[in-house]
Amino acid sequence: MNLKDEKVIGYILLAVGVTMIFLSVYFMFSVFTGSTAPPMLFNLPDIFITIPGIGNVLLIPGGEISKMVAMSFWYLLMFFIMVAGGKVASLGVSLVREIKVELKKEKD
Repeated sequence: MNLKDEKVIGYILLAVGVTMIFLSVYFMFSVFTGSTAPPMLFNLPDIFITIPGIGNVLLIPGGEISKMVAMSFWYLLMFFIMVAGGKVASLGVSLVREIKVELKKEKD
């Protein structure tokens, strides 16, 4: 593999890494602003508390708990993709960058 092939692969890896970072940020932003819904992984039941004299009181609706869990898992997945994109971009930068080595002669 010659130097030009390494640079082309480096630029491709850099573009893929930066794309992964921007897409993960976009998907996180769209879920947390409410424009899209996160994928629902669990369907948790409602949480009730029993109060003497009143009966069962709904403490937290199950749909809200499911939404919080889904958003947490979505955040973790997008964070993982963002870190992986950073690693891919870093690998691309290291392939693109020229490494120059200068040797100094010892004085006798």
